[in-house]
Amino acid sequence: MPPNSSSPAAALPAGRLEEQFAEQKPPLSPGEALAEANRCLFCHDAPCIAACPTAIDVPRFIKKIATGNLAGSARTILEANLLGYSCARVCPVEVLCVGACVYNALEQPPIAIGRLQRFAVEQGMATGRPVLTAKPRQPGRVALVGGGPASLACAGTLELEGVAAVIYERGR
Repeated sequence: MPPNSSSPAAALPAGRLEEQFAEQKPPLSPGEALAEANRCLFCHDAPCIAACPTAIDVPRFIKKIATGNLAGSARTILEANLLGYSCARVCPVEVLCVGACVYNALEQPPIAIGRLQRFAVEQGMATGRPVLTAKPRQPGRVALVGGGPASLACAGTLELEGVAAVIYERGR
C-alpha cells in the first residue's frame, strides 16, 4: 500500500514522530539490572511463576542475573518462551507476574520483572553466540498456517527439534 501523505504520521515533524515512538520504559543498565535482581526474594513458591502464562521460572532467571550468568538467564527465559524478548516488551506484567510479586503485599515496589527479562535476553543475544542450540536437521518439513505468535513459537520449537518449518500466510 503506498504511503498516504495525509496520514497523521506523515504530518508530524521528525522530532515529534521520534517522541511518539520513544520507549516508555528504557532498558536497564547493567548496574540497574544487578541492583534490581538483588532485590528479588527468590520465593520458593513464587507467585510470579504461577501468574506467567508461559510459566517462566522468574526467580531462576533473576538469580542468574544476580550471579552474572546472563547467558543462562536468557536461556531460562527462552526455553520457556521463545518469544520471551517480545513478551518482555509487550506483556501486561502489571497484572501478571509483577502484579503477583510478594513485594506488593509488603507495600514495596515490586520487582521490575519485564525489564529484567528484556535485559537478560538482550545481553544474551549481544554475545553473538546462540542462546539455544538446535538438534541436527531431520528430513521433511512441517507447514504452519498463519504468521501469528502461535505459528512463530511453533516454528521456533520445531526448528530447535531439527524439523524445518514453513509458515504460510494468506495471500502470499
